[in-house]
Amino acid sequence: MEGHNFERLKSHIVPLSNSMAFETARLEWDLIGVEISEEFDQCPCGQDILEHCYIRNRLNGATTYVGNVCINRFVGIDTGNLFEGLKRIQADLSANANDDLIEHAYRMGYLFNDKEYHFLKQTRLKRKLSSAQSAWKKKINRRILNQTIVQRRGVHQSR
Repeated sequence: MEGHNFERLKSHIVPLSNSMAFETARLEWDLIGVEISEEFDQCPCGQDILEHCYIRNRLNGATTYVGNVCINRFVGIDTGNLFEGLKRIQADLSANANDDLIEHAYRMGYLFNDKEYHFLKQTRLKRKLSSAQSAWKKKINRRILNQTIVQRRGVHQSR
């Protein structure tokens, strides 16, 4: 974990953390939302990004965002294929969410109940659904997309 970009990220995260050492400060953060932007923004490390990972410090409530690469490489939160799943349903509401997106939506409370969770898990590999199942999947996918955007609007770099 070296380099100019890492130093910029570190100088952004540490002041928002309780710990003044990055190695322990990075452990204070939880993923609270994701977004795929249509326009480039900048990660605190300085890289142009379209994929935002919104994080909250569980010890002091501070919030900020970092790019998908930084969340995985430096902060140590694995987003796996979350963004691929999000892109898939953003392009087509009838598409199947992947496991990482389903787990994220469940963890974040975007799914209303266990029935929706199990439905998405059971149908994620199916190509043909009944019209009722297809309509329900679109409704759930729309909510996941809307909740992702709602979460983003409430997150600013703050302490």
